[in-house]
Amino acid sequence: MEMKDFFSFRSKLASTNVQVWAVDLIDENEISDHYNLIKGQYDGISFPIVFKQKYKGKFNDLLDTGWVNLFLISENLKKILEEYKLTGWNAFLIKLYDLRGNEIHGYYGLSIVGQCGPTKYDSSEIIEKREVPNGPLSQYYKGVSFDMWDGSDFFTPDKTYQIFITKRAAEILKNHKITNLRTESLSERETPVSHVRKNA
Repeated sequence: MEMKDFFSFRSKLASTNVQVWAVDLIDENEISDHYNLIKGQYDGISFPIVFKQKYKGKFNDLLDTGWVNLFLISENLKKILEEYKLTGWNAFLIKLYDLRGNEIHGYYGLSIVGQCGPTKYDSSEIIEKREVPNGPLSQYYKGVSFDMWDGSDFFTPDKTYQIFITKRAAEILKNHKITNLRTESLSERETPVSHVRKNA
């Protein structure tokens, strides 16, 4: 497998975009539910999950929920995933309300059920960058790899909640101009060395 054929799947995190939050999952004791939803592990979770708009902004194809990699997707995006028979994902039922309490239709929760082995950096190049002008040099791994991929178009590595997609999926989403979506080739992805070491 060549990492240039795989991409990360993230939002742009722009302040002009709407962010929502899960009303039913705000208890700290239920924090694991967010992560279970990302990976499609639904045991003990009641649907639909209720979300409410938190900030003003634009309603895009991909909505942030305040939890990294837990996204809502539009009906438009869901139809594209289905039309092109992209694999490795599930949609779960939600209810979404705006700032005034009015229900907004046409959104679903996104779960990723495709899998691969843990992320690896042993073959990554180490580069140095300054995060701010005149600041200290920081080290980054350029590129990330994995093995034991199940062949899905959407998948998450073992023991993490990052979302990766195939090049085919990335090209389809780009061609359809999916809003608030950021993809990046895994061969170009930069990860702080200190972050990897802390979580090793």
